[in-house]
Amino acid sequence: MGSRWMMGGVHPPTPAPAVPVQEAQASSALASMHGPPPLSNRAAYLPAQCYAATQDTPGGRVHNACFACHQTPLAPNFTDDSAVQTVLSVPQHATENRWTHVMSPPKPVEIPDAALLTWVRTNNYLDAKGGLRLAAALEKPPAQWDSDGNGQWDGYTPDCWFQPDDEGFDHAPDGSLSGWRAFAYAPFPGMFWPTNGSAGDVFIRLPAAFRQDRTGAESTTIYRINLSILEAYIRRVDVPLPPTDERELGSDLDGDGVLGVATRVAFVWPPKPERTFGYVGKAAELDRAQDGWPAAGLYPRGTEFLHSLRYLDVDGEQVRMAARMKELRYMRKMRWQTYADLELAVEAETREKAQQPDKLKTVLGDGERGVGTGTGWRMQGFIEDAQGSLRPQSVEETAACIGCHGGVGATTDSTFSFARKLDANSALRGGWYHWGERGLKGIPEPKRADGKGEYAHWLEQVGGGDDFRSNDEVQARFFRQDGTLKPEATKALARDISTLLVPSPHRALMLDRASLALVRAQQFEKGRDVLVGTPPRVNSRLEQDGSTGITDPVSPGWELPSKTATR
Repeated sequence: MGSRWMMGGVHPPTPAPAVPVQEAQASSALASMHGPPPLSNRAAYLPAQCYAATQDTPGGRVHNACFACHQTPLAPNFTDDSAVQTVLSVPQHATENRWTHVMSPPKPVEIPDAALLTWVRTNNYLDAKGGLRLAAALEKPPAQWDSDGNGQWDGYTPDCWFQPDDEGFDHAPDGSLSGWRAFAYAPFPGMFWPTNGSAGDVFIRLPAAFRQDRTGAESTTIYRINLSILEAYIRRVDVPLPPTDERELGSDLDGDGVLGVATRVAFVWPPKPERTFGYVGKAAELDRAQDGWPAAGLYPRGTEFLHSLRYLDVDGEQVRMAARMKELRYMRKMRWQTYADLELAVEAETREKAQQPDKLKTVLGDGERGVGTGTGWRMQGFIEDAQGSLRPQSVEETAACIGCHGGVGATTDSTFSFARKLDANSALRGGWYHWGERGLKGIPEPKRADGKGEYAHWLEQVGGGDDFRSNDEVQARFFRQDGTLKPEATKALARDISTLLVPSPHRALMLDRASLALVRAQQFEKGRDVLVGTPPRVNSRLEQDGSTGITDPVSPGWELPSKTATR
């Protein structure tokens, strides 16, 4: 692949400032709804991957893609769902696979390569003058978008310009900072790789207080430090800093017990009571009980994520992220919860599930504010309409996101990407860059705690290149006839993840055609996964509490080898 993902934009003019949604108002609105909204698939929160066939034939080889999400968690994630690898513990309603697009996808659109490439290179986020299309459309939302009929848009209004500088900070055309910062990360194993149709980026934004000094003035220096503190406590590693005077900040960043000059944020957990430590600048004045503090695996209240999902662009032999967005996904943390709060919530949910195994998850939300995850976050999304413009997702379309972000063992505070940020010590610009600046080529494979390559280990457990083993290109690149991995392919993967994650130009165009077919069908409630190649191995129905055929749950990547050996 090429060394860059294409951004495909021009510098747009300054938009009218968006009105932020108040957390209290949004939370109240979600909680006050009179029951869940009607869904055609009441189990829409269970993703299509849960219906992937895990066994070739009774007693035959098993294929375990389940472990990537369902695993022994790392506190403060207390959802231990590793047993899901072995037992199909789903409500009776969910035994029927309603993701019919996986079993019978729309026929890929037949369109000449040149016309297809023109389509994917057309930016549907920025208009012809460089303005923000959605922000303009949401100023006076159409009636079908205005779910409460009050004449205004009450959800998130896109305000990222996707114009990051050489530190990942997003800028408006007038040079002002939007607060969003791009970061590079190791894509989560499975369906979220470009070779399986998903080329995505992620931006993070902390609340205004984290971006200001103690006087309330905007400060990128303060923001960098606070983001480094957050990174240390989400990734659970020390994070380097340029020489920083701790005395001016009043925070013992390096944990040496002295306020001096720090060159790192030290990850110290459990916290030492004698350590004077916390977020810096204006954020130091926030109420810790309401807004949070540096705690392993937790984000402060008001943290936001923005994730665009793109088509694939092809230029000769290079495959890269296209300008056209398929989706724009947004998350905001609405409330701070302590370890104890989170543990009690999981215990209550576990008891309820044991007492009422057929009870479905309650989906609370609306078409403007999005859907609550049940774990303190709100999710909202925009997706292509039949003409290729982005539109707000329906509640059901957004509900498909909360199954993974609302309670599986693999997440860190309901998220995936930031815990997988590239290492600040070794990655380009400390990992603070957008895929438009540098692609996946040459990035080494992430390692599990047992020393195995994460992606090779996933391929070995699954026996294919996606959950449904439909990616025939990965099958040919990485597997021998007997189903074992090719040693030369895994050696190349260890040095360069693009050998696995990036498709050939031919496959990239096939994926684009299949994506365009889903868009034209406008039936995302039937599934939005892009599957081309071998027919997917998928179950049309699950046996409630039946065996998956997997006898031993696979250990999570964070466990040390000594623990792994005892499982």
